[in-house]
Formats: sequence, C-alpha cells, structure tokens
Amino acid sequence: MKKEALLRIAEILNSNAVDWGLGGSSMLWFHGLVDRPNDIDLLVAEHDALRAHELLSQLGTYEALQPKEPFCTKYFTHYTILGTEVDVMGLLSIRHAESVYRLDWRRDANTRVEPLEGVSVPLTPLEDWFVLYLLMPGRGGKADLIEGHLKRQGVRRDRLEAALRQPLPAEVHARVLAAIAEAEG
Repeated sequence: MKKEALLRIAEILNSNAVDWGLGGSSMLWFHGLVDRPNDIDLLVAEHDALRAHELLSQLGTYEALQPKEPFCTKYFTHYTILGTEVDVMGLLSIRHAESVYRLDWRRDANTRVEPLEGVSVPLTPLEDWFVLYLLMPGRGGKADLIEGHLKRQGVRRDRLEAALRQPLPAEVHARVLAAIAEAEG
C-alpha cells in the first residue's frame, strides 16, 4: 500500500461525506497484523457507491469489473491510483452453499478511526473481516490471524451477532459462535 494513495483517497471521500471504511490487508496493517498490505480495499455504504466512484475516478484509472465467484458484490470497481491497486465494494456479497452473505457496511459510533498524517481513516471492523475471510476460499489464515487478535483484544459482539442473523454455512456459524463464547470467557 502506498500511503500517498490512501491519503488522497481519504481526503476526497472525507471531504465529500462519503460513508466509507478501509478493509482487507490495509486494515489489518493498521491493527499491526500484517507487515505489508497487498492493496487498498474500501467498503462503501451502498447508498454512497456511485458517489464514491465519481470521486475516485478523478484520482486514477478504473475498471468496472464483474465480481468472480463466489463474490456477487453489487458495486465493484477496481482503480489504479498513484500506482496502487484499489478495490471499492458497495454491498459486498459472497455466495456460499447455504445462500448469500451480504455486508452493507456503514460507519457507526463504534467505528475505529485512525489518523494518517492528519487525515482520518475509518477502519471496517475486524469482526466483519473475520466472517468474510471465513467465507472466502483460501483466506482461512487471515481469519485465524484475526481470531487470535480478537481473543486477546476482545470482540464487538454486535458485529458478530449481525453476521449470525444471515445465512451462514454451519462451520462458519460455529466459528462465529465460538468467537463470541471465547470473548465472554
């Protein structure tokens, strides 16, 4: 992740009141869980997805992509901004054996906001990414990494309970319940 790209993105989205949050490996980097982020993944509230695209397309080149299975995200755009790969997702959705898991992320009073050279960077919750990584093929290692961190630092129970209100494969449902139980000690 190039810091300059994230700064430019944060400045334009914040100044235009877009409901957004940093996710993926860049969010894990802010938590000290990875040494080098792969790229920048942004979640935007569904109602702000088109506005975010208008703004971010001013910063670099973009491609509107069709999500690849198991993803069925409603708004998915890939940008290259200052040489950094950026994926923007609105109504992030992952198809699984039981149904489709959907995350229409929105900032709330509990959203962690990190300063980066004086610019506010809202972080999407680790709990959301714990569930997402459990649902993504080949991402179990990142789910385990987050789970270990949540065991040490505590969980936002509300985020995990929100995930449980959606259809989940039995093994994912069980892992989420176990994370809640572990947090309660």
